[in-house]
Amino acid sequence: MSNFTLSVLSTLCLVTKNDIKQQEELSLTREEQANFEDTKTALNTLRFSPRTTTLQQIFEYATSQEKGEEK
Repeated sequence: MSNFTLSVLSTLCLVTKNDIKQQEELSLTREEQANFEDTKTALNTLRFSPRTTTLQQIFEYATSQEKGEEK
C-alpha cells in the first residue's frame, strides 16, 4: 500500500471532536422533540371547567345586556 492510499483512507475514517459534538446536538434535539411531544400530549388531555360562580356572572351579564337592548 502506498503512502498516498493510506493518507486518503485515514482522512476518510477520521472522526473529529466537531463531528461528535454535532451528533450529540442532534441527539439532544431528538430528545427535546420527544419531550415536547410528551408535553403536548399531556396538555391536550387537560380540560378547563369554569367555576359555577363565573358561569353565573356570565349569564347575569348576558341577561343584563339583553334587557339593555330591549329598551
